[in-house]
Amino acid sequence: MLKNEKVVFTGRLDSMTRTEAKHLILALKGSVQSSVSKSTTLLVVGKRTIDLFEQDSRPKKIKAAEELNSNGHHIKLINEKDLLTLVVDHLIRITVL
Repeated sequence: MLKNEKVVFTGRLDSMTRTEAKHLILALKGSVQSSVSKSTTLLVVGKRTIDLFEQDSRPKKIKAAEELNSNGHHIKLINEKDLLTLVVDHLIRITVL
């Protein structure tokens, strides 16, 4: 279910552009944030470029979510496939109701 979720994206999505993904979340009654914060509930992790020369090449948004989670907040990290599954489940629930 995506209703009331506060979603942040990091990385590149294969199935849609970032703008399309934002519109999809908004259409399903969620909201989209540009950065991770205490109010974020969902971080969608797309593909990323890896810097082999950087010690910790994790994206800043993942680091921020992990730090908030370690301080008692609950930000769920999912991949693009999981997002699409949530979208389909959401649409099925709407159709059945």
